[in-house]
Amino acid sequence: MQKRRNDIGWGIVLLWLTVMLHGCGTADSVPNAGKQEETPVVKPETRIVKTVHGDVEIPANPQRIVTQGYLAQFLAFGVKPVGAPYWEIESPHVKDLAAGIADIGQIDGGSVEKILALNPDLIVTVGGDEKLNEQYRKIAPTIVIPYGTYHEVHEEMKAFGQLLGKEQEADNRLAAFDEDVKQAKASIAGLVPAGTTFSIMGPFDKEFYIYGDGVNRGGQAIYQQLGLTPPESVRTDLIQKKVDAQSVSTEKIAAYAGDYIFLDISGGAEFDESSPVWASLDAVKNNRIFKLNPDRFWPYDPIAVQAQVKEVASMLQERLGEKKAQK
Repeated sequence: MQKRRNDIGWGIVLLWLTVMLHGCGTADSVPNAGKQEETPVVKPETRIVKTVHGDVEIPANPQRIVTQGYLAQFLAFGVKPVGAPYWEIESPHVKDLAAGIADIGQIDGGSVEKILALNPDLIVTVGGDEKLNEQYRKIAPTIVIPYGTYHEVHEEMKAFGQLLGKEQEADNRLAAFDEDVKQAKASIAGLVPAGTTFSIMGPFDKEFYIYGDGVNRGGQAIYQQLGLTPPESVRTDLIQKKVDAQSVSTEKIAAYAGDYIFLDISGGAEFDESSPVWASLDAVKNNRIFKLNPDRFWPYDPIAVQAQVKEVASMLQERLGEKKAQK
């Protein structure tokens, strides 16, 4: 009886060893058997953007953007916001691209409810009113890019390329921009004698302004991109000091007047072009005034600047090309 119990015990042990050996053989015969499966890499749904108000966590791929002051910058990358102020939507440079974008009105308290109704996942604003910015932040992640942050197309396009994760597209679009500038400059080569100066000036509301090479009245296109020469007074008082606009008294207009003047009359200003001071300017006497269309020369986004470069070159071709042909 004892022998039979021992036989049964050994049988159980042998059976257990057989199962274990079989299991080990199976594991060795199947690649990666017994190993944990690799966890698939999940792309982050958000990312961090550095701003003047600190780091802001935004969606990695925002789908419902509301912007105040930067509509054209998004459209330049083929990104269509769901809301923007009416003056941006109606800009002649982007009007064809802005169909269907909701008007959120002025940058004031009335915009909050309109923005909320659009259910945005990102707000990008010039943000002059911090109390408003706080209300926007309660609706969606909000990036504040203050007015005048960018004074040059390349800088601005690269910044928005980083914001949107479209750095390569920014480089491609800047290459196209540079090619347009190159062609525009070639089209006026030889028309402008060396040393010829150009001013941008005009009345706005009840004051008279001189403009530099920044965000006002085509300054980027005229001075930065086409390389037209400003009067020394404009260079020292505005451009070198990074002043975009400066109001001057009537008596000082002549001190900033170039050989040619790009004239902007806007803001409901009444301007008497027969006034003694204005009529005494050499540019006026010699028909060297180019009148700017405010709708086309107020915007300062990359799309607008690219169009303004071409328009200014056309103005110079038409006026100076005729004079050259007459000689």
